[in-house]
Amino acid sequence: MSTFVLGLRYFFIDLVGGVIRWPVWWYTKGLAFMVQMAIGTLSGYSRTLAIRVWVKNIFVPMFGMYDWQSRIISFFMRVAQIIGRSIAMLVMFILAIVALALYVVILPITVGLVVYNFTGALI
Repeated sequence: MSTFVLGLRYFFIDLVGGVIRWPVWWYTKGLAFMVQMAIGTLSGYSRTLAIRVWVKNIFVPMFGMYDWQSRIISFFMRVAQIIGRSIAMLVMFILAIVALALYVVILPITVGLVVYNFTGALI
């Protein structure tokens, strides 16, 4: 068999095999990778926001000032920080869920649009 025929054979086997394997990869290994990325991003963002540290130290006065005014200010400041950081974490969680949902639906939408445009070009 000539090199040209072997080259064509491998090209078409890789082309057809790649087109068939791509959606399978997209919803198996690709989706698992995206979920791991989302979890890693949320975990890192959680560490950056350090909400647990703020909750743990909610009754500890800031700057080592132990008078009652400083304790009240410190408490309400920490409550405001916890609320703000929790909202930021919620927004990040929602963005991660939206990104995963987009990943799941982008392939069928893309294939559908390609088929729609291809059949429209034939008519």
